[in-house]
Amino acid sequence: MPGLPLPFLLLLLGPGPPRGAAQPFPRDLVARSTVGLAGERRVPGTRVPGPWGAGGVSPHPPVPAATAAYPRFGGLRGDNATAQLGLDFQRMLRLNGTLFVAARPPPRLAQQHLTWETRDRANCAMRGRLQDECHNYIRVLVPRDAGTLLACGTNAFSPLCRTYQVSSLAQEGEEVSGQARCPFDAKQSIVALFVDGSLYSATVADFQASDAVIYRSLSPGRPPLRTLKYSSRWLQEPHFVQVLPYGPYVYFFFREVSVELSAMGKVLVARVARVCRNDRGGSPRVLERRWTSFLKVRLQCAVPGDTVFSFDVLEAVTPPRALHGRPAVLALFGTQPNSIPGSAVCAFYLADMERAFEGPFAEPRGAAGTWTPVPEDRVPQPRYPPPRTQALGPLPPPGCSGCPMVPPPAVTGGLAPQHPAMSRSLVTPGAPALRRCCWRRSASMTPHGECRAMGAWGCGCWGAHGH
Repeated sequence: MPGLPLPFLLLLLGPGPPRGAAQPFPRDLVARSTVGLAGERRVPGTRVPGPWGAGGVSPHPPVPAATAAYPRFGGLRGDNATAQLGLDFQRMLRLNGTLFVAARPPPRLAQQHLTWETRDRANCAMRGRLQDECHNYIRVLVPRDAGTLLACGTNAFSPLCRTYQVSSLAQEGEEVSGQARCPFDAKQSIVALFVDGSLYSATVADFQASDAVIYRSLSPGRPPLRTLKYSSRWLQEPHFVQVLPYGPYVYFFFREVSVELSAMGKVLVARVARVCRNDRGGSPRVLERRWTSFLKVRLQCAVPGDTVFSFDVLEAVTPPRALHGRPAVLALFGTQPNSIPGSAVCAFYLADMERAFEGPFAEPRGAAGTWTPVPEDRVPQPRYPPPRTQALGPLPPPGCSGCPMVPPPAVTGGLAPQHPAMSRSLVTPGAPALRRCCWRRSASMTPHGECRAMGAWGCGCWGAHGH
């Protein structure tokens, strides 16, 4: 409850209200702000589908109107730990009509819950961590199969994973290490998903957060695979936002510090990386227990024109959806930390994404280290990525993986592992669908020219500090 000390983290897995039952939204949650959107207005008291459970009551069901105000919850008012860490609700998962919540403290609507308390808080504090950081923050909550789900917690900077039965919340099997499956620190990024019975995760794999990793594990009959360790060309301080299976690949969307633009300082860029679902790793000589299919492409969300304005900080990505009859993803971007505050939504067609992976590799050349395409005559054939031989779809056709079973010469010859980045960027077709910027107001300040160059709707000032 607000204002009371909380000695441990609660992993709360609570089913939603039964169909037809109307239960109030938790009273101890107060909306910090509202987000206005064009569309419908919501009035209390009408049942709508949503995260409140089948037949539950939304605080703002829809009626026709010109605008809408949706509540945004940022934690419990009066709880200093919540305000500091922002981690009272770590994960939410809707599965078969039930809402599972990893939280501390438990919401009042929970019909079932269990507690997973860390047993290593003293050792965590001895390593220089604050007491509030030494709880067991649940950072992974993903379905494993139809009857079980995987939950992983930071466990006072010693991550662990458990499997629970969906119906009873009973633990199944033994605990397993959460290293490379869950971050050590609750504030670090993590994405995870089961595909073909294997867990694909992307996070950091050590206490110092220096070893960023994209990892496949818990794979019956297949060895675990990971990205190359401590390689800035593969991953450089990444922040992962989404993982998606599509066709014969698994895609990871993230932002990272650009190696190509290091001469300009610490510049963030958006990326999409992919690995083959049937990748078996390399040989003892090259890439043993490492991905042989890892490649990455830069995502560019920018307003075209004489003055190009770029949104480089990737924040979120949707699952694939139809856009003008073609499969695409929508992505939310922000601006560089030292730039004008702004945001935009850009769309990327998956067919364009595939073509970007078929482009040339990139490498630094010359004394200035300018990144240029690798000449094709230097690339052993066949190479990654393989030619597209099938239409994109959520699953590969039976018996067809779209990826070679044996690493091609471009990998075994050493070129691909040293050149994981592709030279061509994936650029959104046309201008961003939505965009907004703002600036701080002062007596002598006029709107930034760059902001005007964006052609941003809502371009202006929201308060003295900007939002």
